[in-house]
Amino acid sequence: MRNLLFITLLAASACNSAASRGSPDEAIPDALFDTGIDAVADVVSVDSPANDANADAAVEAFDDAGVEVGDDTLLDTGDDAAFDLQLDAGNDVANDALDELFPDTEDPEAGNADVTAAWADTLDSNRNRLLGTYFAFLKASATTPQSNGLSGNNVSNVCDVWNGLDPSSRAVFLTLSARLQGSRIGIDGSSMLWHVVEIYRIVGGQNATSTDPGSCGGGEYNRMIMSQDQTLHAALLAANQHKGALQSNGQYDIADAPTGTFWRDSHDLAGAHAPFDLSDETDKGAPRGQTQYFRDPTSALANAPLGRQDIPALVDPLALEMDLDYDCLHNSNPQCSYTLYGPLCMPASTKIGTDIFVQSYGAIDADFRPVGCL
Repeated sequence: MRNLLFITLLAASACNSAASRGSPDEAIPDALFDTGIDAVADVVSVDSPANDANADAAVEAFDDAGVEVGDDTLLDTGDDAAFDLQLDAGNDVANDALDELFPDTEDPEAGNADVTAAWADTLDSNRNRLLGTYFAFLKASATTPQSNGLSGNNVSNVCDVWNGLDPSSRAVFLTLSARLQGSRIGIDGSSMLWHVVEIYRIVGGQNATSTDPGSCGGGEYNRMIMSQDQTLHAALLAANQHKGALQSNGQYDIADAPTGTFWRDSHDLAGAHAPFDLSDETDKGAPRGQTQYFRDPTSALANAPLGRQDIPALVDPLALEMDLDYDCLHNSNPQCSYTLYGPLCMPASTKIGTDIFVQSYGAIDADFRPVGCL
């Protein structure tokens, strides 16, 4: 019962809407499903006698909502969810993964554990959380393969997603997530990555393969497109408006890593990448982080389809694009070799992008694998 319920709730949490996450101390609202199955959002079973009734209540809530729980179809509402989570409740790998993601509470008085207890504002936890959202998005929305080769038809779990990404796309995910985790929001010290709520696209170089990183540049390649929450949007907007200046609380709106560096308005003469109308970047380069987003999420522009590769029909007023510019030509592939990355674009010793990143911003945990994946 415990494993089956936890797997179902894991699938539910992966479908969180962009507006459902705030600061690390905020609880996830009841609306874990876009299909309206709110009844089970606050019910999580843990290994304690006090919560046996909660497990039964959750299953009854699923039954009342018309959701079939059992066999291989652990989540099938027949509507917006529109995907099957292909996990066997008896599979040891899945159970081990869930044990790590949903640690048992030793407090019998804990009652209904909040789903936020499964995640922490750490690089590893945020990466696992966000890869889960990318898997859910592919299953729900990607009927044809994205430019990285992945679609809802060729992935059955997060491990399939990770194993299906070419090395260039993996390196994009690892470097961008590391930079976002190292960047801290001034009002509460939480990471930017904590406030990314969904991934829509992860892509490395154009025509990348297992042995070829593909193109070093390209406006639609070597980047991620994601969804952010209101907290991150407000912080990016403030950093842009304040031009990266220290605020009265002695903090930057968004501090970059290492200490003493920050995010600010973009100085890119080309402006924001369409369809976005605002761009921020890190003050420090080698590589320089750059984000694209909508100034006003209520505007008509922000509520129109993005029209971007792989996600042309997607509408998300809080969409967020990010890449890392490794040289003065704005090439962004972490697996390409670069020379023009020194101060004022001066030539330096030729290095792979990931090595340049590590030299400036620390380790990316290149051996990362999603929890439970071999």
